[in-house]
Amino acid sequence: MQRREFSQAALAAGALAALPFTVSRQAQAAVARAAAGMPAMGTNLSGMEWAKPGLRANTSSAPNLHFTVPRKADVAYLAACGFMKNRLPIQWELLQPMLHDTVANAAAKAAIGNPGAFHAGYEAFITGVLDAHAAAGTRCIIDNHNYGRYQDFRFQADGSVIGLTVPPGGVLRPYTTDAVQIQSRIFSLVPGATLKIAHFTDFWTRAATKWKNHPGFGGYGLMNEPHDMPKPGGVIASNEEAVKGGEDLTIWPTFAQAAIQAIRAVDTVNPIYVAGNQYDSAMAIGTKNPGFPLSGTNLIYEVHVYLDAFSNGAFFDYDTEVAKNYSAGFGTGPIKVSTGADRLKIAVDWAKAKGVKLALTEVGMPIDDPRWEAMFAQTAVYAAQSGCEVYTWMGGNHWPIRNYAINHVPGWHQNKTLESSVSGVLKAAAGIVQATLFDDGPGYAPAGTPITITVYARGNLAQPVVLTVASNKGGTLSKSRLTIPAGANGQDSFTYTPAANQIATLTYTSDGQLAGQVPPPRKVFSLTDPAGYAATNLADAALAIVAKYGACKWGLADGYTDYLLGAPAAAGQVVRAVSDSGYGSSPGNALEMINWMNKDSGASGPMSVPVMRVTNGKKNSDHSVPESFGFWCKKSSRMAGVQPNPRNRVPYNLEDAHFAIAALSVPAATNTGVVFQASKTEDPQTSELGFLNGQPRARWIDSKGLTVQLLAPARLAVNTPAVLALASVAGAQKLRLNSAEIGSAAATFAPSAFTQMLMGCGYISYYPREGFRGNLYAVIAGKGAPTVAELAVLERYLGSTAGMTL
Repeated sequence: MQRREFSQAALAAGALAALPFTVSRQAQAAVARAAAGMPAMGTNLSGMEWAKPGLRANTSSAPNLHFTVPRKADVAYLAACGFMKNRLPIQWELLQPMLHDTVANAAAKAAIGNPGAFHAGYEAFITGVLDAHAAAGTRCIIDNHNYGRYQDFRFQADGSVIGLTVPPGGVLRPYTTDAVQIQSRIFSLVPGATLKIAHFTDFWTRAATKWKNHPGFGGYGLMNEPHDMPKPGGVIASNEEAVKGGEDLTIWPTFAQAAIQAIRAVDTVNPIYVAGNQYDSAMAIGTKNPGFPLSGTNLIYEVHVYLDAFSNGAFFDYDTEVAKNYSAGFGTGPIKVSTGADRLKIAVDWAKAKGVKLALTEVGMPIDDPRWEAMFAQTAVYAAQSGCEVYTWMGGNHWPIRNYAINHVPGWHQNKTLESSVSGVLKAAAGIVQATLFDDGPGYAPAGTPITITVYARGNLAQPVVLTVASNKGGTLSKSRLTIPAGANGQDSFTYTPAANQIATLTYTSDGQLAGQVPPPRKVFSLTDPAGYAATNLADAALAIVAKYGACKWGLADGYTDYLLGAPAAAGQVVRAVSDSGYGSSPGNALEMINWMNKDSGASGPMSVPVMRVTNGKKNSDHSVPESFGFWCKKSSRMAGVQPNPRNRVPYNLEDAHFAIAALSVPAATNTGVVFQASKTEDPQTSELGFLNGQPRARWIDSKGLTVQLLAPARLAVNTPAVLALASVAGAQKLRLNSAEIGSAAATFAPSAFTQMLMGCGYISYYPREGFRGNLYAVIAGKGAPTVAELAVLERYLGSTAGMTL
């Protein structure tokens, strides 16, 4: 189950009251479920284990960049949803950077740490996550997420490390400039083993001593997904041998038994989660782990199940997986709705026969097809009925997790927290009743053209919700009563055909269980001349053009303190969430702009969160401090055979006709950096607005390296609001400032996929790009080629958000 290899590269009580149920009520219900014998449910707070690929080889060890610590707000939100236990994957090397028996010289110790000692900063991160769980009345498993391996330096006979380099500042970890000086240690039982039982027991003895009495501590996850252990007598991974396979299956059970004994010498109470060979496969727990069940008290055997053909969690297209005509654990034959439950049943039957407890510590639900949801629902219900704990993959807030095809990460839409779809299914399996309503659909419909609008719940409803929809300007509704069915993530749709040349407002009412929680009023435009309508109403004319192009609009007037139960941000408060108040979003694809950087402690790195300002009565986000990270909308891209048509996508790619407009100001004359960027996280392609030494700039880079830059002839006046825009079609690019064209080019770009949009910063080729260090009022971006008149209306409107008159 090599998902990382595949993808790599407290809240205020008033805010909590915004949920249909409060934290305390959900916590009380969860406690009652636990008392009744219901198993724990939660998620994997993934993020702290992602630094390994570059660890010790380069500077890939920065918090909020190469790994991310879950925030207090993440834990509090999960508790508010009724999830009372989570799993925290950690990286062994980051916590214990030098094994206990390492012979190191003084220089190496000064740089890396003393043999066996825990890294104070990373240890504090873990304690902080446990503190957050204790504050929320929940628990957290510490999961050693290392696969039976440890990435280490090679120490010379004199205790030195060749090429050892210590980055300045104390945030980044030491590394070597000589790649040969890095080794991958692996569990083995023979003389010459590079990773021994004594290393493993030393680690867990120290961890148990440190956290056994913490009120937020929920157990020891001995080792995640041990796999491909050495062959009998070997000291390297069996999959690295010339002849693959033949691993010694006794290695892991022997290590696990030793760790259990070491922990129990310190802690006789807390649960110990015991994984199994072959990636924790549920189908292999009873056949590939000699000596299981092991000796010890309060042991819980953990297994993993994914729903795709090979149960590895790396393929997300349902039809492609069915066509493989194979199902892991069963052989020939396609996956089906019962596949997840059938796979888990193998482990459940083994656990029942052996009289041991079971936990499903990783299971995922691809988010793009309801057939996956049905499979996952059956798996989750079966797990609950079987007394099996469930922890979904993957929560947390590290950047690759955002809208990855399997995730348990909340977003932000219509100024409310948008619960992940997997959370709703998990709630239904646990009997947690809690949901929020949203709607999405087009907003532009010439007379006689019907549009489809969908109202949907995120969460779990105990009974159907009936809503009434009405139009204030006539037109034709396919139906006026909508029914959101009971259960997880229900939805209902209707069509609306507007009358000619109108601005209709659709409103929802309900007197049921979610009265007062209905989606906001929705405008639908059938204007024959949206640009001309600006003489009557500038805001409506601009919104009509936004609707015409299905574009996004993000205004800092809608800035909130958090995407987790946030409140409107006041001057001086951090701002972490801005909804798409345009028409770019659709069901399953909310184009929110959020900031999820963890700043719970001063050790979280230099990146800063924007702060709300009010200038001349207009709200704006302040990105002027160094290392200011702005707002991010992270999405997916097409991958043939894996995820060919994801719903969660940005509106355009580089080669598409597109436009972006921003209202902003800069506090200095020489600012350089990104204002708005559409790009791909892992690659260099980009379309962006920004500044170069104070001069407004538009820049495009395609996948072949073709670069086009348009630069304004003069610097922008300091602390003076301005509207900056770019527009691109095949063979023509333009840069505009305050509705005047100030630069043009004539390029045609190669196909170049985008997977993200950012405001106030950039991110390409795996690394953040400096923001423009200014103030941002609003942004509009979308696919298509608005006319010059339409662009002018959008620019005038954005100017008004900054107090300008264009």
